[in-house]
Amino acid sequence: MKYIRYALLVLLIGGCADRNVSPELIKPLMGQWKLVAHEQTLNGVTQWVDVPNDQKNTLHFRYDGVVLNDKGLPKCCGPSALRIDGQHFKIEPKEPLPNNPDCALIFCGTCEEWNILVQGDEFIHSCPESQSGRSRYIRVK
Repeated sequence: MKYIRYALLVLLIGGCADRNVSPELIKPLMGQWKLVAHEQTLNGVTQWVDVPNDQKNTLHFRYDGVVLNDKGLPKCCGPSALRIDGQHFKIEPKEPLPNNPDCALIFCGTCEEWNILVQGDEFIHSCPESQSGRSRYIRVK
């Protein structure tokens, strides 16, 4: 009987470890965001470089964490998880996603989890598997 209790406890703890942190974690990101700058290292100095107006794409974070483009379609090569201010959030679509025909033309890199640091109406995005640096977004009002 004692072993059954331990087995149930281990299953309960193991099952909880894979679950998302509270859905409240995604709330500060919900909505539309515009890319405004990339971090670049030039001559050994790291600095923020503004993105030209014609390259300022937008992202939309849905209530379930799904990342959409400016047309409301799933972002090509979007993440399967987010690390928001250090806390893991697994993206699990709560409703069907439309097909994005643009994604057939794109070769995706390896950024399964986006690191996101939220600071009010701004967030900084990075990908630990990539050498591309960080990007800064601002909330679209």
